[in-house]
Amino acid sequence: MKYKQAKITPAEAAARNLRGLYEQYGYQKFKMSKFEEYGLYASNMDFLSGDKVLTFTDLDGRLMALKPDVTLSIIKNSTADMQSSEKLYYTENVYREDREGNNFVEIEQMGLEYLGDADDYGITEVIALAVKTLQSIDQEYILEISHMSFVTELLDDLTKECGIERRDYVHLLNLIRRKNVPGIAKVAESLGIPEEKIERLKAVPTLFGPVNETLKRAGKYVINDEMSEGLDQLERVAKGLRAMNASKNVQIDLSLVNDTNYYNGIIFKGYFRELARHVLAGGQYDKAMAKFGRNTGAIGFGLYLNELSQLAVEKDKYDVDALMLYGAKEPLENVAKAITGLRKQGLSARAERARPKGLRCGKVYRLKDGVLTERKTNA
Repeated sequence: MKYKQAKITPAEAAARNLRGLYEQYGYQKFKMSKFEEYGLYASNMDFLSGDKVLTFTDLDGRLMALKPDVTLSIIKNSTADMQSSEKLYYTENVYREDREGNNFVEIEQMGLEYLGDADDYGITEVIALAVKTLQSIDQEYILEISHMSFVTELLDDLTKECGIERRDYVHLLNLIRRKNVPGIAKVAESLGIPEEKIERLKAVPTLFGPVNETLKRAGKYVINDEMSEGLDQLERVAKGLRAMNASKNVQIDLSLVNDTNYYNGIIFKGYFRELARHVLAGGQYDKAMAKFGRNTGAIGFGLYLNELSQLAVEKDKYDVDALMLYGAKEPLENVAKAITGLRKQGLSARAERARPKGLRCGKVYRLKDGVLTERKTNA
């Protein structure tokens, strides 16, 4: 029998397609336990998106946690070094605080990690796969790229030259993330920061848009070699993305900053036009590797599959392909035979004595004395 193709969710479709994409680039599937020892997360809370973790005591007395993150487990179990890299992808469920409610939620996440000597090509490959990931789901996307050094070097300069304290450093960092230019000016002035340095800070939230134009504007605010190299690397990666046919809808946003204790180098976020918040996030996390005593590079990203359910899905034109109407005196055998015949054609079909109110159907059939005839309908 020919069956009608079953509907699948956007998340199911994405996971199915992306496995093939990642394996084509040599990434191998990583599978982890649902649980990790709580200590792994307790000592790396800043790396997580929230400060609450679901825990329980194992039968052997260990305090365990339902994993709120995959990357930390990959770092913990990886054997990669500067001579031998690992390319991994995963599909896992994580358990985190709901950003909009006072409870925990289960989040389906898919992503990949490149661990080892992450040179310009390795970094570009991961970002290209982030672009292709978004493209495979919806063409109305944007991938924003930044470089951690642009903001951190400006703030480190204020620490050295103006003696700002850590809490002020973090406050300014958060204001930059939120593109709050008036707030940046107010805080910087209250700290006695010179006007020239304030103008640089205020400029950061405005440094977003097309790659070449934004990098050119950003060059005016460079104060040292680290910032210059960061912009040069973004330019090199942009050229690499063009060579890999993965530069469409890629933009620069230098106000994009992750946790400075764990991330370094290039970072990025992906958005769909119909969704208010990002669905993909990633970047380099060499500093996180160093916290585990690993002197090697790393870059990766995660795709939040749950968010895809929010994408507008075009409604089917019909609720059912065929509606078969039969009379009260029609023998059961005739009804069963006729509806089975329609379904053998691969159609979705309903048998009813009267047409349900509001039902949209492609075709309407009338069954009488075992004979099936098609009726004209406007659905």
